[in-house]
Amino acid sequence: MYKTSEKKFNMTIDEAKRVRIVDFLAQLGHRAQYMKSEQYWYLSPLRKEVTPSFKVNDRLNEWYDFGEATGGDLVELGKYLCGTKSVSEALAYIKRYVNGVSLPKTRALPATSRPVEADMKNLIIVPLRHHALLSYLHSRMIDSDIGRMFCKEVHYELRQRRYFALAFGNISGGYEVRNPYYKGCIKNKDISLIPQSRGEAQSRVCLFEGFMDFLSYLTLKQTDDSAICINAPCDYLVMNSVSNLKRTLTYLQKYTYIHCYLDNDLAGQKTVETIAGMYGRCVYNESNCYAGYKDLNDYFTWEETMNNPLPKPSFITEAFFISRLFLFSYPKSYLNMILKYDF
Repeated sequence: MYKTSEKKFNMTIDEAKRVRIVDFLAQLGHRAQYMKSEQYWYLSPLRKEVTPSFKVNDRLNEWYDFGEATGGDLVELGKYLCGTKSVSEALAYIKRYVNGVSLPKTRALPATSRPVEADMKNLIIVPLRHHALLSYLHSRMIDSDIGRMFCKEVHYELRQRRYFALAFGNISGGYEVRNPYYKGCIKNKDISLIPQSRGEAQSRVCLFEGFMDFLSYLTLKQTDDSAICINAPCDYLVMNSVSNLKRTLTYLQKYTYIHCYLDNDLAGQKTVETIAGMYGRCVYNESNCYAGYKDLNDYFTWEETMNNPLPKPSFITEAFFISRLFLFSYPKSYLNMILKYDF
């Protein structure tokens, strides 16, 4: 009698990672409650809940549970579901459910396109002064002086053309990069922390999802807007993405009061719920102040446009609306002029 090695039929980590999480959850009886693009939202399979807080990114084939502030690939999910730290036990658990004929054993991994940031060359960071970028801030109703104080200007080469954009620094030396036609990050992705004073944390912190909301808040604060702004000294933390939630939670623990100015979408609200679950009554969901709007900048832009439209600066015509093709790109020789002259 021949004895076949059991190891031969064991699932490997690589095979498990190629199983589509959406299909795996369906095999367990879990159906998405809400779908948007490649984001699937579920009632968490890790605990009982009435509103979905468990997200699957189908393109990356990764999950994140906002209620538990944890996530990962299918192997990590298997470990949670069968209550073990053992990878081999998790793989055995996954294998039991992928043997069904209705579930493909492997999922073709999406072609991972090379991030555009990897092809950027000759990066130069300079003080914010270009008219087109200042006009862009103006279109978002951001005060120019505030923009200059917290943003810089990045110039880079991409596929033999020169481009430029706003650059907002984070605590790891990276930059959130933005112009009307591009949104990304160069170097390291991380949160941004802006203290009220150096060396001493305030008791309050205002939390934002993106830096445009942070700049909008400061512009509103200049007008003494008591409906939105906190009338007390505050530090400021910009997540730069809700995917930085774990990193954010570490920094929030030192504050007595946490004012959350996040987006009015499912991800934003689940993030607030997660933070409130950890820090309780000291968390304030300030997005209620701009309910009905996508985010704080959307509210601010609409309110300013309706109630107090700002005059367009004279250089908008020549710099901001030239053309979609040429705007924010220029011949290589133009860089010397940008660096030489103060616009």
